[in-house]
Amino acid sequence: MWPDFLAGWIRLRTQWRGFELPLLASPLLPAAFIGTLAGEQRIVVGCLLGFGASLLAARRLRRGRLGDARFAAWIMAVGTGLAGFMGAGLGLFALVLAAGAFFGTRHLFAALPEHLPPPPSPPPPPAAIVQARARLARVMAVADARGDARLRIAASAVQDAVEELAGRPDRLAAVQPFLSMQVDGLERIAARLANGATPPPELTPLLDGFTTAARALHERIRRDESAALALHVQHLTERLRAAGY
Repeated sequence: MWPDFLAGWIRLRTQWRGFELPLLASPLLPAAFIGTLAGEQRIVVGCLLGFGASLLAARRLRRGRLGDARFAAWIMAVGTGLAGFMGAGLGLFALVLAAGAFFGTRHLFAALPEHLPPPPSPPPPPAAIVQARARLARVMAVADARGDARLRIAASAVQDAVEELAGRPDRLAAVQPFLSMQVDGLERIAARLANGATPPPELTPLLDGFTTAARALHERIRRDESAALALHVQHLTERLRAAGY
């Protein structure tokens, strides 16, 4: 029963994470109002800075990311120190209040879970890859509509090469003319077939040639990457041996 109560309490605290700070700092607002009536601008500024810091800390805590509680504690320390120094005129004793605000905020939210920030989104593929995917998708649609297995196989082979290049944009410039020729050729063939053209006898060996060339390009890219990995492993091995490991 007690563990369930604690788990429920932590869930409730997590749901309302950060809202406690502006609530605890809310007495600074009437203090700022009284300072305004008294014409004490220093008190007004100090109180508003302290309350504003609580809002910033709460906003940071609402994200729930790893390290946010520590950062919010520093914000509260600065805000409390300014409120004590400017708003209450406590002098160096404001540093004691700032330290108390820091450790108090840290302990207040220490039990609440924090998660890692989301990984950065992968960069968008080059425009040439996006266009090639769309054009090959239309070719495959024509192949499926006609039941043309050879056209489908050729388009799939080129598609595999395109997807391999999508993860290696540095290799795209070297093979783009060859890849563009294949995609353009398949697209023209599919367009003629969709318009009712009768396939000539030479089309079958041509499509086989497209398939063979695309698979060869795919294998060459993977072979080059494997060779680069082998060189990297050999280099690291030699460095470890040189270091005496």
